[in-house]
Amino acid sequence: MTLSSIAEHCFNVTRGYLSLPDETAFISETKEAINLTRHQLMEIVFKHWDPFSKQISFSFNGGKDCQVLLIIYLSCLWEFFMQSITNSEFPAQYHRFPFETLPTVYINREETFETLESLIESTRIRYCLSIYESPRNQSTMQAAFSDYLAKHSETTAIVIGIRHTDPFGEDLECVQETDSDWPKFMRIQPLLHWKLANVWSFLIYSGEEICGLYGLGFTSIGSVNSTIPNPYLKESPDHYGSFTHKVNHFKTEQNMSYNESQREGIKVSSVSAKDLEVVRSKEDTKFFPGWYLIDDALERKGRI
Repeated sequence: MTLSSIAEHCFNVTRGYLSLPDETAFISETKEAINLTRHQLMEIVFKHWDPFSKQISFSFNGGKDCQVLLIIYLSCLWEFFMQSITNSEFPAQYHRFPFETLPTVYINREETFETLESLIESTRIRYCLSIYESPRNQSTMQAAFSDYLAKHSETTAIVIGIRHTDPFGEDLECVQETDSDWPKFMRIQPLLHWKLANVWSFLIYSGEEICGLYGLGFTSIGSVNSTIPNPYLKESPDHYGSFTHKVNHFKTEQNMSYNESQREGIKVSSVSAKDLEVVRSKEDTKFFPGWYLIDDALERKGRI
């Protein structure tokens, strides 16, 4: 698959979601979230930076937020491209999509789950990402981004999939310059307003493969040594409370998934034997899938 074809696919996925009937509040709220993100990218970001000039890079770590943003970002790239050739005297098939790969940076500072690394690699291939992976021995995020910018000096802005509910995300804006103790670039953060339920709703509808760790009850994935399945998703009742979090709220999205094959079950990547052993050594119980949790306040309860 080429970047052109996957961008068009992402455009069709996004358009398909926006065409869903408003059968649940999650769907109508997610439509609003998508449209705001699209507006920020098309009317603010792409009018300041040419998205095909390599001034913009995409930050990707394999997590659910980055995956949602990647789909919508590529959707907007396709829409931007099609708008740019609207007045051409030649049909669309005679115009070449400007990029063959998407400039991407992966900051990898800690020991990463094998399952997540495998998903990043499969995503690189499927979405035609040109990934720069930072050396794992770098001590800080600042050092990792400095190294990236030194090797990609044309980059002046980086798209980041952070949300207001993430640590240090509460006061962030869609477009803002990095702090004084960081290397200088503009942070593009068009997912800030999204809630956890919006992320699950869109991702499940998309039919794209998601990290298998979410199927084991993870809701936020950090390093191997700092992440466990979310205790609020344990199948057995305990001191973490009732079963109110253990319901699939996204059956409509699954049943109407853009990928018809997912309507029989949500598509997750395989979990490595090593990761299964790590998870079972920490938690010897079963968990409901991560998408059963929709409470933003509990999303990071699996971080230790």
